[in-house]
Amino acid sequence: MSGVVVAIVVLLAVLAAAGVAVAVRRRSWPETPVFARPRPVTSPGGPVPDPNAGFFTDRGLLFRKRYFFVGTGCPPVLVADFSSLDVLRREQPVRIAAYGIRVWWWFEDGFYREAAGFEADDVRAWVRERERELLARQDRARLLSAAEESLRKRDNE
Repeated sequence: MSGVVVAIVVLLAVLAAAGVAVAVRRRSWPETPVFARPRPVTSPGGPVPDPNAGFFTDRGLLFRKRYFFVGTGCPPVLVADFSSLDVLRREQPVRIAAYGIRVWWWFEDGFYREAAGFEADDVRAWVRERERELLARQDRARLLSAAEESLRKRDNE
């Protein structure tokens, strides 16, 4: 009979410890920054760079390091396997978080937000196209600058 009483006492102690751990974890959740407060989505759109997106760390239960992702309109989301995502994002876009219909992707050195249901290949193609457009714009600016300089030299002669 005393074995049953001991088992019940141990079970109650374990349940109490689990309850305390959950309460501590909930209280230790980071605050949501102003830019990350949820907002309504006006229209589903393609990827957009998110300059506010990023990771931060804190110490959770038993001082274990936890990684959180936060972005524009995305409250802090606990990231389970940060180190493997950090390796993968160098080769392919990695889905970091979803909030409502919005999805945040991490690719190379940037974070992108979209609400159109893109897949990793779609995000990669969009980022590459954006890079090509930027290079074309820079080439066009250099060409126009060189042409203006040439015209100035000709007019001064």
